Amino acid sequence: MLFSNTFIQSEGEHEYTLKSAELGNILAMVAASSRRALSGREYWRTKVTPILERQANKDDALAMRLLSMLTAFEDESVSFDWLVEAAESGDEFSQHQLARHYEMGDGWFLIPGKREKEIERLLKTAADSGYWPAMRSYAYLLQDRGDIKGYQAIIDELLEVGDAAVIRALGSFYRTNKNEELSAYYYKIYVDAMGQEGKESSHETVKFFYDEVSKILTPEQIKQVDLKVQQYLKTHTVRYQKRIKDYEYTLDSFK
Repeated sequence: MLFSNTFIQSEGEHEYTLKSAELGNILAMVAASSRRALSGREYWRTKVTPILERQANKDDALAMRLLSMLTAFEDESVSFDWLVEAAESGDEFSQHQLARHYEMGDGWFLIPGKREKEIERLLKTAADSGYWPAMRSYAYLLQDRGDIKGYQAIIDELLEVGDAAVIRALGSFYRTNKNEELSAYYYKIYVDAMGQEGKESSHETVKFFYDEVSKILTPEQIKQVDLKVQQYLKTHTVRYQKRIKDYEYTLDSFK
């Protein structure tokens, strides 16, 4: 579930969340019981916790992930344990999150090198499942290791499916490395395709950088960039990956 404010729900968001929760949407119930909710937190927490615990006992990885979220501000140890269980049960989001936790130093590893191996295993597993953020993270890990072929293979795959985040990142990468034509190409794809889509959209920022790198290009280079962008967009849909199955996680789906 996407939040418009990190710290507290807006009145509109709260109203929408409650309506969804009342219709049996589990993510909405979790959101309604979070610290961000304007009211009714304890009611929804009491209602959703046993539902998630029952599902977790059935090896439901998403239920485990939501229990991790639900307990995050109460008991970090319990929350972390649920995250580990969710990752081990195959939830790719949790696998990616757990890898990030390990990268930040969380968890205990006595054997030298074990932490790094576990991070790689989690990222590769989540990447192999087709989870785009994990694919990007795993690609960057390969790049840092010097496996440029492996890195490029994943980036090419993400470009083929139209991953907006990797397109934006490539625009930034080539701008930083003074390849303004390639930077303009990727930025232009993002600008033309994304509009003002979604909370995560950095459309105005990307548009600003596109305008900046375009100043360095010749009219002919800009023309070629526009042509290549049009060709790409004819056969690709640029988007952020949505975890649709999460939004279909309802009381009815358990029947």
